[in-house]
Amino acid sequence: MHRLKWIFIFLFSLLISSHSYALREDTKDKIFIVADSSVYNYKTGIKVFTGHVKAIQGSTHLTADKVTTKDNDKHQIQEIVAYGENESAHYWTLPKVGDQQMHAYASIIKFFPLDSNVILEKNVLVKQGDNHFKGQLILYNMNDETITVPPSANGRAVLIYNPDK
Repeated sequence: MHRLKWIFIFLFSLLISSHSYALREDTKDKIFIVADSSVYNYKTGIKVFTGHVKAIQGSTHLTADKVTTKDNDKHQIQEIVAYGENESAHYWTLPKVGDQQMHAYASIIKFFPLDSNVILEKNVLVKQGDNHFKGQLILYNMNDETITVPPSANGRAVLIYNPDK
């Protein structure tokens, strides 16, 4: 289970520079976001990127149909939501040099960097090498290192863990 814990820790590092668990040098890299269109409302702190959204910070990547971010009064990102409308939102990163890439897919990926919470919703798949996790909802707190998979009417959580890898 130790490896599974690290899979989830690395999952949620995108755009969370001060809380990042991907490659250390990624936190110093610029964040590049490209989309078909974008809107930024400075007054509300909300940014909306739509159409073939790609975000890259070093070895960390996110693709989605739509991404919204919301800043607080100090212009810190307090919420990031990636939507997979046509295909699942896809997040991948290299946790550390020598590790295999970690991939996460979900219809909705929500990041709350200031309180270190992440929510993966609908058709969730997390994989790294031969290890896989599938479910409908995952709640993760990076500070507590707590993974919660609540009961789902749509199916059970499935974990495939290979301790030899």
